[in-house]
Amino acid sequence: MKKIFKSLVALLMVACYLLVSVACGRATPDSTTNQSSTTASTTGGEKGFLEDVPGLPDTLANPNIKIVYWYNPKQYAYDTSKQDTVYDPILEAIPYFEDKYGGKVEVIYSQWGDMLSTVISLQQSDEAPDLFEVYDETMYSVILSGVAMNLKDYVTDNDYSYYDVDRNTFSWLGNPYAIPLKPYAFYIMFNRDLFTLEGIEAPDELYQKGEWNWETFARVCKQLTKTTDGEVSQLGYGSYEDTILSFMYANGGKLLNVDTTTGTVTSNLADPKTQNTINYLEELKDTFVYGNDMWGWFDNGNLAMIRGKEFPVELPFEVGMVPFPSGDDYEGKNLVVYPQGMAVPNRAKNPEGAVAFMRIVNELQKEVGDKKEALRIGQENYDLIYAPDVKLVYNYDKGLNDIGTVIATIVNYLRDGVPAATINANMESQIQAEIDLAYKKK
Repeated sequence: MKKIFKSLVALLMVACYLLVSVACGRATPDSTTNQSSTTASTTGGEKGFLEDVPGLPDTLANPNIKIVYWYNPKQYAYDTSKQDTVYDPILEAIPYFEDKYGGKVEVIYSQWGDMLSTVISLQQSDEAPDLFEVYDETMYSVILSGVAMNLKDYVTDNDYSYYDVDRNTFSWLGNPYAIPLKPYAFYIMFNRDLFTLEGIEAPDELYQKGEWNWETFARVCKQLTKTTDGEVSQLGYGSYEDTILSFMYANGGKLLNVDTTTGTVTSNLADPKTQNTINYLEELKDTFVYGNDMWGWFDNGNLAMIRGKEFPVELPFEVGMVPFPSGDDYEGKNLVVYPQGMAVPNRAKNPEGAVAFMRIVNELQKEVGDKKEALRIGQENYDLIYAPDVKLVYNYDKGLNDIGTVIATIVNYLRDGVPAATINANMESQIQAEIDLAYKKK
């Protein structure tokens, strides 16, 4: 799903956010309710599992917390009534927390792009909430601008042990500022019937044999791109423009070098792995479709592969899923993921309760959420992408004020066949200016 977010930097400078798009697969919240409390129905799992959660206090001096969150509880109740594999760990943890501590969890609903402005407004009125979600575009911005609280006195190593995500991703200068949620998997969905029709081995079959790489991905993209009467009638792959980052990660590259231990940020566009990725994508430019047009191509059976389509799907053809192909500069099987976490705002009334809540969230995800995900995408698919020999690859390198323009400019150069070295030379000053604005001038 396409989410709209507003830049925190712009908010602090001019009291409003710059709207930018980000792709991520989640349900659409109902915008009719601004604030509500919830008693989300618990789906599976017995409360007894909380007895063994490391660091979870038996009691809290303050049993009440407030959460600014994008998913309206009323919408969630509707979504789960229609599809029982829909699962949100934040909303599902609420009845467990309330039952254990005897307090109340208040969910302040705010659309995705308005969460940060809602948090800041509440902080300014001395009504700061206790938790809000952070992600790659906002993680370091909320730290450097003083919105998020340093959690070093509240968290332990165990809070960062649930997922294979580096604790430094949620830290700055050695101090933690957020607690991770389960990362969201960026996979490729493919039209299995189209591969069968063309007599081409399916991506998941190639992946299981250890042969899902740039060479095989390029081959099937070219084989499945067709023209009819001089017009393109079938394409190999489609996604939003930021998919170029996923290919970079799967090749060991990235857009920025963000060193959270030293607080230094530099462009990584000149790195050989990133340069090789850009040149690779340029070779495939005539087999790709970028942007919202991909949905029509895929749903009509004229697009072989897509990033962003969510399970379960109702389509007139069979689909499968597979991780992004490994690049020439990267070894092994990998799964590109989107790390996400929950931060505690400065001036929060109950950071202890917020951290306790997150411990319930992550234990519940392990107890129930993973099983729901397996049901939603299919156990076979789940076992494929989360196999023991698959490593998570990611990078939080989208924290620029105008990241959408940076990515779009690179893609436009790709469409025009501009070599990677020239793209780097042309964009070096632009990216450095964005880094200076986002990381050095706060």
